[in-house]
Amino acid sequence: MYMEIDPTDYYVLHPRPAYLVVTRKPDGGYNVMAVSWVSPISEEPPLVALAIGKESYTHGLIRETKEFTINFVGEEHIDLVYKAGTLSGLKVDKWKLLGLEPIESKVVSVPGIRGCYGFLECQLEKIVDAGECSLFIARIVAGYVKSDLYTRYGWDLKKARILLHLRGRAFILPGKLVLAKKRM
Repeated sequence: MYMEIDPTDYYVLHPRPAYLVVTRKPDGGYNVMAVSWVSPISEEPPLVALAIGKESYTHGLIRETKEFTINFVGEEHIDLVYKAGTLSGLKVDKWKLLGLEPIESKVVSVPGIRGCYGFLECQLEKIVDAGECSLFIARIVAGYVKSDLYTRYGWDLKKARILLHLRGRAFILPGKLVLAKKRM
């Protein structure tokens, strides 16, 4: 039996991987925000889309600077992700408060976060209005992953404990690899 849900209950589309997005502030410092509404949308060119609330500080910074990094996080980053997602960069210097250390990027002026599983350097291509959010479409211009956590098949899930956001402060971890039957 099915039950009806409210069409606004977007959590039905969760769990989703959690990420930390880093942006550059006008004073040259950095801001960080936790996001989960991230998706690859093209291989050629390599494009990614992020849905960011229009009221957020990060939204304004991406519009202004047109660049950011997307940082991959795991179980050991859960408290960092939760704090980055519940504090406003307008009210507090999250970079400083969270004790983050930068990893220099090669193409964009925004760093990655030392200790994360890796990061993507992104340059804004287009902004699409999407209700209370904007969909930022960006070109991935460089990417890095910790070599011991990534294989030619993707993340090594025995080592990389990818953090998935469920709802609020609830997160889960991937538990088991399952394979579909081979095509006939």
